[in-house]
Parts: sequence; C-alpha cells; structure tokens
Amino acid sequence: MRISTQQIFLSNIDNLNSSSAALFKTQQQLSTGKRVLQPSDDPLASAQIQKFKKEIARTEQFSANIEVADRRLSLEETTIDQINNLSIRLKELTLQGKNGVLSDGDRSSIASEVGEIVKSLSSLMNTKDVQGEYLFAGNKGFTQPYTYNQSNGRYEFNGDDGQRYLQVGPENKVASTDSGFDIFETVPVVPGYIEADLTQTVSMVSNIDIDGGDAEEFGEYMAAHGPLTMSVDALGFLTVTDKNGQPVTAEDPAATLSGYKLSDNLNAPTFTIAGVELDISGANEGTATLDVFDQHNILNTAMDLKEQLETADFTTESGKELFNTKMDQILTNLSGIEELNISARTSIGGRINTLEQQLLVNEDYILFTEEARSSFEDMDYNEAISMFSLQETALEASYASFAAIKDLSLFNYL
Repeated sequence: MRISTQQIFLSNIDNLNSSSAALFKTQQQLSTGKRVLQPSDDPLASAQIQKFKKEIARTEQFSANIEVADRRLSLEETTIDQINNLSIRLKELTLQGKNGVLSDGDRSSIASEVGEIVKSLSSLMNTKDVQGEYLFAGNKGFTQPYTYNQSNGRYEFNGDDGQRYLQVGPENKVASTDSGFDIFETVPVVPGYIEADLTQTVSMVSNIDIDGGDAEEFGEYMAAHGPLTMSVDALGFLTVTDKNGQPVTAEDPAATLSGYKLSDNLNAPTFTIAGVELDISGANEGTATLDVFDQHNILNTAMDLKEQLETADFTTESGKELFNTKMDQILTNLSGIEELNISARTSIGGRINTLEQQLLVNEDYILFTEEARSSFEDMDYNEAISMFSLQETALEASYASFAAIKDLSLFNYL
C-alpha cells in the first residue's frame, strides 16, 4: 500500500484540526464552567437541563409573587392597626361624651376631635399601595373606595367584595388583597341604630317618614329588592316598585302597592315593608327613591358620634335619655367594629405567615433543583483540567511528529 506525500499532509492537517477543536472545546468548558455548551454535546442532558431551568424560573416567579403579596399585606396590616387605634380612641371619646356633667362647650370640643379622627380614617381607608391601587377597593383597584356623599351626609363604599389571589407555590394561592366591604362594612347590626338615619335616604317632594321596624330584616330586603321607587300621581294613587319594576306588597295593611288610593285609606296613613313602617300621611304628588346605606362602618359611626355630641339636648329628660340611648348604640357598634378589625388582622397575619413559610419552601426547592441541574450541565474542573492537559500534550505531539514527517524525502539520500 502506497501513501502519497499529499495523503500524509492532508491526514496530519485533519488530525491537527480535530485536536485543536477538542482542545478549544475543553478551553470553552473551562472558561464557562459548563460541560454542555449546546444540545448536540449531550441531547439527553440538554433536555433535563431545560426542564430544570423552567422549574427554577417558575419558582422564582412564585417567590416574586410572595414579595408583592407580603408588601401589600404588611401595608394593610399596618393601616388596619392604625384604624383600630382610632376606633379605640372613638370609644374613649364616646364614654367621655356620655358624662352628664359636661357642658355644651366640652361636648363641642370632643366633637371637634372626632371630626379630625374622621379625616384620618378617610385617609387611611383610602390608602394606596406602591402601584397606585387602593388597598380596600376589592377588584376595583383604581376606584376610590370611600367617598363622602353630600346629599345624605354619609361615607359610601364604591368598591366591591372581590379578592385577588397570587400563585405563591405549585398548589398554593394566597389572597393578596382585601375588600373594605369585608373589613369595614360587615359590622353586626345594632338593633335600633339604623332607624335614625333611614329618613336621610329619601329624596322626594312629598314628605315620607320612616319609623320603627327591624333594621336587619329591612336591610336584607333592600339588598335583594332595593332601591324602591315610590310615586304619587295627580289623582292621589301611590305606586311602589322594586329595582326590577315589580309592584311591592305591603305587610300591613296587606296590599299590593300599585295604584294604592291614599284618599281611601285615611285611617291607615302607614304601610309596612319588611318590618319597617313608612308614614305616608304627608305624601303628595311626586316621586321618591328609597334606598338604604350601611351606616355601620367606622366613618359613619364617627359621623354619628360627632352629630350626637353637637346636637345633644340636655334641657329635657327625654333629650338626655335619647342621647344616652344613641351613645350606647354607638358604643355597641364600635365594639363590633373592633371585633371585625381583629378578625381582619388575624386573617392577614395568618396569610403573611403562610407566605414566609412558602418562601422558605421555594428557596429550598430552587437549591435542590439547581444542584440537579448542575450535575447535568456544570463542568467537573478536575476532570476538565486533566483532559485539557492531555489534549494539549497530544496536540503538541502531533505538531512535533508532523514536523518530523514532513522533512522525510528520498532526495535526502541521493
């Protein structure tokens, strides 16, 4: 078998290129610390590496969600705690205001402090997070949850009762928001407390008064059917319809309030709906909308306290008795507000603890996954350095042998 000079040269060039490429690859592995530089280096390992990277990226997103939720819930907890401090102060002022030896000036001073507390409460209950969303608006993050309605003198809730959840683990979601409806609006009803303010919800040219009745029953009825529309035509016929336009049936006297002739019922100038008696004796031609608002939140309770302190009538025994009754109702309502506040803080604290525990779980999972990924992807430096030295020696030997072989020629012996 004859081997030509050209074959010798081409074969040595191929060997040198192959050895140089192998040495260069090892040098890249050493410089990057990665054993698998491209999928073709180890297809099976590459598939596992991609899987581990996705798991790590997903878990890191869970941890980022935990940071967002923890930041928001911590702000909520601080805000609600401040609101609780103000509610405690309102209870102190209510007890102080009940003191019968106080002068009108003393009660006026207490009312002024209550007014300042209302401003602070309004600011706290309309707190925004770092993203500019309101904490207590539910799913309506950019809608101011509490606004003052000049027409009825009450603070109204404009958000909804929704909560937003964040995924913080593969099978774990945590509520990162709370609605003001759940925290401030679901105070247990105080019997008799709602009655004093129902007349403020009526806007009508005629005179309709609301007295007595079961506030809780009426509130539930209005939640399902309200607002009610009441109208009296030129002939004196009264019609009352619910939010769907359906006629309302009174309990006493039992009648469907559609074309109810007032002049034929002069001996019964009242009718009862869901336990609440409405006085229609002064009704005249016109239209009114009857709705109820939840006056039990802390803002409106503070407004009621301020009003009682400013308008208290101590010149008569009946005035004193009414004042004490209203102050007792306010105290009871403040106790309900405090209990709801404690419940909200307990819930938030529990979720913050859950987030902390889940964050530790995520960190451990990332660590274990990184170790598994490293076993497939990262370079063993001891092995790589040994291989590099071997490849370097082999390349040097190839250069040396090629240098010797290329000088061989029959002409050297002629």
